[in-house]
Amino acid sequence: MRRILRATIAVSLAGLAITFYLGSGGLQTLTTVEAKSLPGTATLSGTVDSSKPFQAGQVYIRNLDKQMLYMVYTSAGRFQAVNLFPGNYELSVRAKGLESDVQKLTLKAGENGPAKLSMRESGHDPSRNPDLEYRSFEEIYPPGPGLEVAKRTCIACHGPSFLSARAWNAEQWNAALDLMAGSGGTLGAMIQPKDLPPQDRETLLAYLVKNFGPGNKLRAVTVTREMPVEESKISKAMYIEYYLAKDPPGQGVNAAEYASLPGNFPWSKQKRVGQDVRFDPDGNVWLTDRGYPMRVVKLNPRTGERKDYVVPEPTNGIHDLAVDKNGMVWFGEHRGTSGTAVKHLNMLNPKTEKWEARYPLDPEGVLKSPQKWAQSIAIDSKGNVYVGWIGGGGLSRWDRETKKMTAYNTPGFNPSVYGVVADKNDNAWMAQWRDGKITKFDPKTSKFTQYAPPTQPALIRRLNVDSKNNIWFGIFSAGKLVKFDQAAEKMTEYTIPHENSQPYDVVEDSAGNIWIADAGQGGTLLKFNPRDQSFTYYPSPQRADKPKIQVTREGAVWYSPRSSQDYPGFGVLFPDMDKITTLAAYY
Repeated sequence: MRRILRATIAVSLAGLAITFYLGSGGLQTLTTVEAKSLPGTATLSGTVDSSKPFQAGQVYIRNLDKQMLYMVYTSAGRFQAVNLFPGNYELSVRAKGLESDVQKLTLKAGENGPAKLSMRESGHDPSRNPDLEYRSFEEIYPPGPGLEVAKRTCIACHGPSFLSARAWNAEQWNAALDLMAGSGGTLGAMIQPKDLPPQDRETLLAYLVKNFGPGNKLRAVTVTREMPVEESKISKAMYIEYYLAKDPPGQGVNAAEYASLPGNFPWSKQKRVGQDVRFDPDGNVWLTDRGYPMRVVKLNPRTGERKDYVVPEPTNGIHDLAVDKNGMVWFGEHRGTSGTAVKHLNMLNPKTEKWEARYPLDPEGVLKSPQKWAQSIAIDSKGNVYVGWIGGGGLSRWDRETKKMTAYNTPGFNPSVYGVVADKNDNAWMAQWRDGKITKFDPKTSKFTQYAPPTQPALIRRLNVDSKNNIWFGIFSAGKLVKFDQAAEKMTEYTIPHENSQPYDVVEDSAGNIWIADAGQGGTLLKFNPRDQSFTYYPSPQRADKPKIQVTREGAVWYSPRSSQDYPGFGVLFPDMDKITTLAAYY
């Protein structure tokens, strides 16, 4: 059964990997060009020409000494990057259907440039998986009752290219349906009985075997409406990614004791997997690493220094983390190797570098589901900690004053609490993605109140609170951004303007813009301006989803490229590099 799960995840994420094109070139030291940068860092400017017209070319500036990447966009064939750490680099540029050779260079503190890059036509299309054949939805999915069942059970969650990228026999498809329906799995029922009664299941199974059985040519749905990228709006933006160090042979993910364990992702036994990012009061960024052994990682973005902390039970799972006002790092154990182990809330004290607290998340056995899987975490203004259960349908609350943990069953049938956040009044809000609702928990009354967006079905992963105490979230299954006005109890939906949009997380910046981590078409960040209802797209350095994002007080957007198979780690988008005053991250 675990093999089916790993295969399912592997194919669904196969198109999210990217390989940076790294060639060779003459080593050179670049000098001159006027620019601004933080003390002790470098600035690089240059030009790009091409065999055919292009816009917003992506310039990759890869730091070989610190395992980092800077990425900026061209504007009218010119580019500039600031705040680069001095050292040895590889420089290249890519646009759709175009790419350059890679130049080696050494950057010194101060001004460097001009660099000159030339792009030529390339057969490599990073938006497509070379192992798949691309066709329209209608060509891949014949109409009929089976398709209608597949749309509401499989396609709504996994996207239109999920089923078509496999060639399974009846036994394999049946085992996959067993897993999704909760039979023998560790996550509980991902497909509810009401959505897949016995007759519909037979119809679906026959449809899958007939159209995606042995001998099926692996296919993906062609994207006809790509992300609308406006060079004039993003020319000053800059990405920085800090990659996790590879474990040496016999250590970390390569240790013998983890060799037989199933990974949370297809590559997590062999590679590291970043998930959630948060800031501490000192401007550092923390990350959860879901590869074995599971760790939390601290990054000092001012120097690029990273430090790992293995969790108390390195196989019991980790998903989200949170950092309180005192700098303590908290996380709830995700699943355990058996899926049924007792889960705990754990606290790391970065000053002593020790795990100093550990509390059972359901000490009284309140949650009745046999499959309990803790996930998201939030801390309110009083320092109380909330943990949501994606498996088990519950919410746990740790009271800072009494040090007591209380678990609550949330409304709905196996509702799957995905995201959790505390609002301005210290109510806890949950995204219940199987129920298609958002739910408020009032700790004063222990009362739950549910609200449903107009669009249904609605798979909701994350949610957040803006400065006016409105709740924002994305409908992952429908490409919608939703604002819930608490005072008026009113939902407003906005359609995200690109094909196969999958909004994962949303966060407001200090200017009132809403930032969206969108997993569709390989994943990207985009900004929504509620005043004119415009969307601005910032194509990412690599194709990977970004499950949780955080925004600094200066407007930098932090994330982790979770599904990256080659470059897991930390990432940050600076929408305007001219406004950077620090590389540190502060709320």
